[in-house]
Amino acid sequence: MRTQRMMIASIAVIAMVLLLWQTRAAAGTLGEFQPPVVRQAQWALQQENPERALALLEKRTTELRRWRAQAQGSALVCQAYFQMGDYTRAEQACDLAFRTAGETNGQYLYNRGVMRLLVGRVAEGVADLKRVSAMNSQVPLAAGGFAVAGRW
Repeated sequence: MRTQRMMIASIAVIAMVLLLWQTRAAAGTLGEFQPPVVRQAQWALQQENPERALALLEKRTTELRRWRAQAQGSALVCQAYFQMGDYTRAEQACDLAFRTAGETNGQYLYNRGVMRLLVGRVAEGVADLKRVSAMNSQVPLAAGGFAVAGRW
């Protein structure tokens, strides 16, 4: 009787370890997690439907804050307004994304710089692009932004 209980307990432990091992191997990292609303908004933008992306993200700041995805949400709002041609609102959203993400995010800073160039705030846009170049001299995006700045 005792041997039987020990065998059942051993089999249960082995089964649990195998299940946990398989789950751990298949799981993604938390750094890659995106809330469903962010994924849906990205999909809408890929389908060239910025209005849908804005509708999904509108009034979702609490949810985005809870998931620590505020910067991602603001960056998507920036992209949606950019696709719609509303560069002023796009610049505001890019600024919020950059401020939320912190001073080390070059992509959000680059986006803000380009939006500032598009709304005519050339000095600020060029300053942002120079900061991106200073962060990483191998960033090819900054060169494209400077080409945009050359139009003014």
